[in-house]
Amino acid sequence: MRYGNLFKTIKISDSLIKETIDNINFNLIEEDTAKAQMYNNISERKKSKSGTATIRSNKVTFIHNEKILSQYLKLSREINEVADWDFDIDGIEPLQYGEYHKSQEYGWHIDQHNKAYVNKQVRKISFSVFLNDNYTGGEFDLELYNPNNDCRYDTFSKLPLNTAIFFKSDYWHRVRPVTNGIRKSIVGWVLGPKMK
Repeated sequence: MRYGNLFKTIKISDSLIKETIDNINFNLIEEDTAKAQMYNNISERKKSKSGTATIRSNKVTFIHNEKILSQYLKLSREINEVADWDFDIDGIEPLQYGEYHKSQEYGWHIDQHNKAYVNKQVRKISFSVFLNDNYTGGEFDLELYNPNNDCRYDTFSKLPLNTAIFFKSDYWHRVRPVTNGIRKSIVGWVLGPKMK
């Protein structure tokens, strides 16, 4: 569904960023590291025991605060309108705070699952907030173009601090390996009923 804007960026207010970061339990980041290992499919999960085929390796924890989530949902609704996506959206998943240390990455993937949740909700809009710029590598690639283009994606090396990029959840994207420092971000997924 390539109607409307391909993506939208917006600066998140300093007050919302502060409130969000204040709700991060940094003690859980180490505990959640194992949960952040992602695979393309079951066969790759089996291969991973030999240290290959992992598409994601970074540290994450989640933000469940309802007040914060409602603010990001409100912002997502505004983006949904100005980007001319006009999705039927009515929910948001807990936000994910992530850290990518040296050599950590998240390979090509989409955020929309191949099955709806039990409540018939699907991910429709994804966003990533760039929280810092004191790292190298860790570029964010977003697939936007057709196979006839020499390059099918745009690369966002670093957006201004606290800027979010919003895009449709069925777009392929990745985070390239960090080469130095720690890349920090907040990721969110906005939900709505199955498309008909």
